[in-house]
Amino acid sequence: MFRELGTTGRKYVNGAAKGAIVGGVFLAMVGGAGYGVYTLVDDAGGDGGDAKDGTTVQAATAGSGPVTDKEAAQTAKAFFAAWAAGDARAAAELTNDVQAAQTAVADYRAKAYVSKAVITPGTQTGPTIPFGVAAEVTYEGATKPLAYESKLTVVRGSTSGKPLVDWQPSVLHPQLRKDEKLRAGAPAAPPVKAVDRNGEELSAEKYPSLRPVLDELRQTYGGKAGGKPGAELWIEPAAEGAPKRTLLTLAEGEPSTLKTYLDAKVQAAAERAVAKYPQSSV
Repeated sequence: MFRELGTTGRKYVNGAAKGAIVGGVFLAMVGGAGYGVYTLVDDAGGDGGDAKDGTTVQAATAGSGPVTDKEAAQTAKAFFAAWAAGDARAAAELTNDVQAAQTAVADYRAKAYVSKAVITPGTQTGPTIPFGVAAEVTYEGATKPLAYESKLTVVRGSTSGKPLVDWQPSVLHPQLRKDEKLRAGAPAAPPVKAVDRNGEELSAEKYPSLRPVLDELRQTYGGKAGGKPGAELWIEPAAEGAPKRTLLTLAEGEPSTLKTYLDAKVQAAAERAVAKYPQSSV
């Protein structure tokens, strides 16, 4: 079961964990004060229980008219507390799409293997609350840090009248779009090392415009070119057959080399040229 042994700054322990997540904890911070640290998986392997000693804040009751700043702050605080406690059901019930939110929050630790995260809200602007996440992803003994910023907006429930988090996949990660999912593990397509006609590597970091092309090359040829998969965190696309988008490499695989007819120098010149003009691409 979930146990809290103190407040922020104290040491915490947890019961036995199952699967690949061991000793995982979430910490949500609001206004410099911590909600507490919680294990992500209970002894039964299900969602967590309610936070104790008043650390979970209840969302505001039903009302009418635009959401007030106070209602937005209360709802966001309650959502962060439920998310931090690993309680997918409680977090989802604070949103306007319970089914989608519950699945996504549960999968965040169960299928994306997020073993630890610190959630730190930023400065509120009306009903919108930005926040930062400093996480760790753990898969088969490999742990890597993952940091990103996102935001949520609180709206009035159309039927309940309650202030609710306007559920979007981007609440969990800013790069998630409709019907996309966070997943971690050994990808089906091993990595590929694409090179230009002269043998120079074409990486997405050095040539950003090539990212979708490189994703397509891996999707099409990764399983045929002889490489070996490692372990990654990726975005599972909504469309069947679309390429996955890698967010984090947990364990390096062995890429195969794929020669293209591109020229790295020409590609770099083209990217510099379009960078000067808005709404341009290469």
